[in-house]
Formats: sequence, structure tokens, C-alpha cells
Amino acid sequence: MAIERPGNPSMRTKIMISCALLSLGLAPAALATPRVQPPPSSQGLETQPAQTEAPREHVAPVAPPRGQLLYENHCLSCHESAAHIRSNRNTHSLPELRGWVRHWAEYSRLPWGKEEVEDVVRFLNSRYYKFESR
Repeated sequence: MAIERPGNPSMRTKIMISCALLSLGLAPAALATPRVQPPPSSQGLETQPAQTEAPREHVAPVAPPRGQLLYENHCLSCHESAAHIRSNRNTHSLPELRGWVRHWAEYSRLPWGKEEVEDVVRFLNSRYYKFESR
């Protein structure tokens, strides 16, 4: 008779566990399911019939507005969002906001034209200021 040590059950113990699992109906499922599934072979992919799943439509992610991208790339490092929501902010109208954006673009030596300035103004106004457009 074999000596039973912790972590090394005897054959008799293994048989008793298997019989208990078998009587509960758990052994066949446990024995039938492999622990690691092998990756599918390239041959199996060719011989399998094509699935009749409906094609999925490709939906492109929505790109952020250009003004947001310009602001995040050139202005956010100094301003962050706290500059726009503080109670004692310097901007009280859309023309003032436009002037500040133009001022800081020139100060930072950004090669922004009227379109870039307007895009950033539009983004800041829609996100933080909510001034009425005229």
C-alpha cells in the first residue's frame, strides 16, 4: 500500500474522488473539456462553411472639432480648463474672446489665420462661455 502524502493522493483516493464526481454528473463534463484550447489551424478555416452573419457597418469615430484640437495642442498647456470657468475671468463677450484668442496666438507665434482663430473661439464658446452668436 502506498503512503499518502499531502499533495500526492494515492490511487484509491483518486478513484474515490472520480466516483463521487461521476455520481454527481460532474466527471464527464470535467474530463471532456480540455484545459487549454489549441489555436485554430489555417486549414480548418478554409474548410469551414461561411457564416451567414449580417455584415457590420463600419462606423468611423467622430473626430473632435478642429478648434478643440488646436486649443489642446497649443493653449491647454498654459490655460487648462480652470482659466475659462473661474469667476473673475477676463472675457465677457464673444468679441473679447476672439481678441484674446488672437492675442495669445500672436504672442505664441502661432501661424494662425482667421479660420484657426474662429475655430478656437467657436470651441471655447460652445464648451465654456456660451455667449450668444451675432
